[in-house]
Amino acid sequence: MKTYKDLMSEKARFNFKATVKLGMLEPHDEKWIKELSKKGWEIAEFNLTSKGYELTISKDGKNVKYTDKKDPRKALETAAKKAR
Repeated sequence: MKTYKDLMSEKARFNFKATVKLGMLEPHDEKWIKELSKKGWEIAEFNLTSKGYELTISKDGKNVKYTDKKDPRKALETAAKKAR
């Protein structure tokens, strides 16, 4: 059984179904998430900020941010295309 400290220290993972339900992404955008996963990247954060839609991906301790002012799908697509 996990303690309260263990539960609070766990990092929340990206939930694709929740972003679709919120209307940030469409169901067909899952291909970009799978492409990032194949390359070894993990989505750390996907937020709506004052700058626009901000996507942070991480791999081996390296964090990279992608931002798009109007379209969250474009931020995801850009991240998938530019990630190596």
